[in-house]
Amino acid sequence: MDYESLEKQTIRKQNLYIRQLEEQLAVYEEKDRAQERLIEELNRALQLFADGVSDKKAGEKGKGGAYE
Repeated sequence: MDYESLEKQTIRKQNLYIRQLEEQLAVYEEKDRAQERLIEELNRALQLFADGVSDKKAGEKGKGGAYE
């Protein structure tokens, strides 16, 4: 049995496996960044909505002293 050839083949398989893991890691890192951006955008949208509701309530309260 050619142990040197077997060793080289094993090293090639390990290197391939490592590259695949690195690619998967890159995909997950990009997914995490995308999720973080989405959360930031959702927080901004929620803040705009909350500000709009507060403005509307303040406008309604100012009209008659109570909410309509």
